[in-house]
Amino acid sequence: MATNYKQTPKRKILDATLRIIGTEGVHHVTSRKVASLANVNVAAINYYFGSKDNAVNEALTTFTGKLMSSFKYLDDFDVPPKTRIRNFLRSYADYTLEYPDVFRNFIDQVLHESVASCEQIEFMKQTGLDKLKIAVQEITQPQNDAELTMKIFQMFSSLEFPVLVGAKMKSLAHFDYYDQDCRYCYIELVLKSLLYT
Repeated sequence: MATNYKQTPKRKILDATLRIIGTEGVHHVTSRKVASLANVNVAAINYYFGSKDNAVNEALTTFTGKLMSSFKYLDDFDVPPKTRIRNFLRSYADYTLEYPDVFRNFIDQVLHESVASCEQIEFMKQTGLDKLKIAVQEITQPQNDAELTMKIFQMFSSLEFPVLVGAKMKSLAHFDYYDQDCRYCYIELVLKSLLYT
């Protein structure tokens, strides 16, 4: 992600923290690394966040909060269910690519049941999954709840795999998932295959 020269020092610190989390993992974030990458002094971290740990927590909360905010598209009952799901998938996919390394690290934490991933997991179990079930059920007639859940996990898998593969996706599949037009075409195929079969 290119650094915006108009960013506030606080935003620079959050972005630098997320980039370090993505490339090295949460346990390798240090105040010096963050300050160097954000082009601020170490005291700025304490000024804006109180500590490096608070900066890490806020960065992770910001990341998961934006990822979870994609689910708001599923609440817009003024639009057809296919449009709600399309808007959700586009928003979710776009945000995962804003910090792809953080997203890959996040998936790794989910797989290893890290504390940092608990908020997202709880949201998915208690809210996100139900919102998706309602929208998908309006379009398809799954045989049972297990089949409905499988369809939803297929959707997530189709979004997560290209991010996990990263830059190799273009050479493996001969399309550029990082290109928005290509990504949205991919999402249309996901919708077609999962909602109408």
